[in-house]
Amino acid sequence: MQTRSLKLRNHWKEKNREDLLCLPTMLDASKLAAMQFLNHALTLSFVFKPILNPIVVFRMVEISIQHGVCNLSAFAFACYGGWLVSFPTYDFDGGYTMGLVANDLMKMLNATEIIPRLYSMVYGFINIWKEPFQACLGKHVEAADVGESTGDMEFSTTNLVLYVNMAIYGCGIDLRNLEKDIQVYMRRAIRCNQIMLIKNMSILYQLTLDLMGFNHNAFSLYHLGMSEETCFADAHQHNHIAICRLICVKRKYVAFWMGSMDTAAKMCKLHKKYCNASSGRLVSIINSSFVDGMIALYFARKHGDDEEEWTALGESTIQTWSRWAECSSWNFVNKLNLLEAEYAFLKKEDGTAIAKYDASIKAARDHKFNHEEGLAEEKAATYLLHMSRHNEALARFKNAKKML
Repeated sequence: MQTRSLKLRNHWKEKNREDLLCLPTMLDASKLAAMQFLNHALTLSFVFKPILNPIVVFRMVEISIQHGVCNLSAFAFACYGGWLVSFPTYDFDGGYTMGLVANDLMKMLNATEIIPRLYSMVYGFINIWKEPFQACLGKHVEAADVGESTGDMEFSTTNLVLYVNMAIYGCGIDLRNLEKDIQVYMRRAIRCNQIMLIKNMSILYQLTLDLMGFNHNAFSLYHLGMSEETCFADAHQHNHIAICRLICVKRKYVAFWMGSMDTAAKMCKLHKKYCNASSGRLVSIINSSFVDGMIALYFARKHGDDEEEWTALGESTIQTWSRWAECSSWNFVNKLNLLEAEYAFLKKEDGTAIAKYDASIKAARDHKFNHEEGLAEEKAATYLLHMSRHNEALARFKNAKKML
């Protein structure tokens, strides 16, 4: 796989965006059939055998290079861009360019029927590294509507899942309104019998209810006998790693935001069992890394026997987010500043800590991440309380409450 990926990357370096759009049209019926087959294998491998997914992508791209482009070539180029922005390549510029090429090719071929597939990759995995989360959000709703009108119910539902994922983990949209939308989306998925996507949506619905403080079983909307526990057990038994990963991330996120740090730490460690199965990163996985860093720095300040381990995780997270913030200051800098503030708290660097907390609050406010502005205010208040600056801490806690 490494040889094939290197060959493809070297090939793209020799071509600019215009060259890629000038590839001839695919005419060979056998190659068109092969692209259709690989297109189906692409989705199945992503869910059930993630390690095979890049191989399928590379083959689709190779066929397009050698035999010309078809409608599915646009999706293949987008998937290749998704691979470029992911571990271990992290080629954000190259991946973003491939996303632009994929969109341009779709328009050039008038292949609007592939919008649901294309947008799931371009706006769910690629553009999130370069453009504001909020700018990507509406594209998933657009793609879901196209999918419903063209009969692509699988990717119509996929885009609804991506919308909810980004709305919660990335944008911090008002959960009261989102909760009503999710019920509608769940019924659409159930009507189309999209089993794996129903489970994904159920997990996100449970996340919404938990964050709102409701003691309801979101899975009962799909199956009365199902719960988050039974869903996880079934996914673990059948090696459905993506579902296991999503539940671990969800539990960690709820525990962190609710202040149950011991549970958050437990989920942080459990998540590691599933985090290497796929190179792709949804917004939930990206922000899960941020939560890992916050958990690590919290426990490093406890100065226990595992302080060195937690500190190392906190430092590596800061390094990772420093790279990411260079790609998109809008999406990442407020969280980077908060990680740096918590690290300064650990190292007893008072001046740096306050400056970084304030920078995080300002960036979150400027970039419309209201939930993370509130988080930064709360963490600043906790720091000031630790420093016995009670009046300042109280003011910060009040600011945090306003963000609810």
